[in-house]
Amino acid sequence: MAGLTSVQGAVLFASYVGFGGLCADIGVPLGAAAFSTFLIAALPSQLLLIGGYASGSAALVIALAVLLSAARLLPSVVTLLPYLRARFWTQLFASHFIAVTVWVESRRLLPPLPSEGRLPFFFGLVTLFNVSCVTATVLGFLLSGQLPRSLAIGLTFLTPISFLLALTRNSRDLVDYLSLAFGLALAPIFAEFSGRLDLLWTGLVGGAAAWLIHRLRKQKRAI
Repeated sequence: MAGLTSVQGAVLFASYVGFGGLCADIGVPLGAAAFSTFLIAALPSQLLLIGGYASGSAALVIALAVLLSAARLLPSVVTLLPYLRARFWTQLFASHFIAVTVWVESRRLLPPLPSEGRLPFFFGLVTLFNVSCVTATVLGFLLSGQLPRSLAIGLTFLTPISFLLALTRNSRDLVDYLSLAFGLALAPIFAEFSGRLDLLWTGLVGGAAAWLIHRLRKQKRAI
């Protein structure tokens, strides 16, 4: 029920409608588009995948780009797995499904649950999200003739915008606000000069700067 009433889930569904439309527009087969959603279920990585396909890049280059894009989710995995106490291989399998929307909703919904109920709830949530994303991809693909390209592109940006709003809403400490501010300021710079590693460098530099300022401020107060 939580997944059905999730605003983040609804935004994710709309984003994948746009993704399906883009796939149809650039000639990606329906089966490949739907399978990429089922297997990857992370929109930025999938946009790199179809972008590389459209530009004729080598398979190894596309795979490396997707791999580097997926590296941005490592902090999300590290912060979420403590809520999913289970055997190593079960946690490893669960980590595959952690993406932006899953992380936001899990951080909101898992803590109040008893520890033994968190893992089943998590797998139920990600199954619902995955099925809805595949359905949205197929729907967007089939509607491609009626879906303007500008609308399809706009729909794909709903997820990052929603994620930014959710982070702002959930921010509590100075380090949270500083991380957001540094990320927004540094992202265009690294996007211009760092290529495929822009998100990684933005997170490392912005997050480290925010943590350092927060740490120095706490030490100054202690004195």
